[in-house]
Amino acid sequence: MGFKVRYEEYTALGDFIMTSFVRDQPKIVDKFPKFNEEFLTGFQTKLAEVKVLESTLELTEEQKKATVELYAEADDVNKELNFLNSYLKDAGLPTDAVSDLKKSLSRGNIEGALLEMNDVKQYVDAHLEALVAEGMSAEYPAKLQAHRVSMAAKNALQNSVLNTRKELVDANVKEYKNLYGYISKVAAKGKLVFANTVIEDEYNITKLIQKMRAPKKK
Repeated sequence: MGFKVRYEEYTALGDFIMTSFVRDQPKIVDKFPKFNEEFLTGFQTKLAEVKVLESTLELTEEQKKATVELYAEADDVNKELNFLNSYLKDAGLPTDAVSDLKKSLSRGNIEGALLEMNDVKQYVDAHLEALVAEGMSAEYPAKLQAHRVSMAAKNALQNSVLNTRKELVDANVKEYKNLYGYISKVAAKGKLVFANTVIEDEYNITKLIQKMRAPKKK
């Protein structure tokens, strides 16, 4: 397989394969009798069971809002740092710490950025007089600290969801593997039955994963 299937992709992949299998089952059963109604029921049951597991991990509206606001705030901080860099240069001070922070924010490395924001605040505090003389607001260190506290809270909420997902997956690896067993069996037989036709790609797991991960057009 060209791609390693991520756990969060199992049910979506199952839905793709299931749709094609339900439609094409008579032709597949004609070549592989074991892929009968009993097999289909087992596949549907396992897919439904894993979907129930997944449903416990859906983001609440509060969590969705926090995630959106977290990255919006990170973007705002990043833009404000452009002015700080300018003040530092005008004051003849190094900009390395601020540049590192901007990189972390741009890459979505929130944990790293939170640590670096603390370092930048201390650096600004140490050179406050020189920076204020170049036009920086004396309130900027407090404003940066407020952003840090706000972003840390939103990041903690986001991480709680990710940690819950990992714990659930770790506790139910067997269920995911059983579902993938059905998916892979149907995919293998479907590719054989529909070889060299346009339908073959519907049973190609690698191509389905590529389709799922393709950037969505705005």
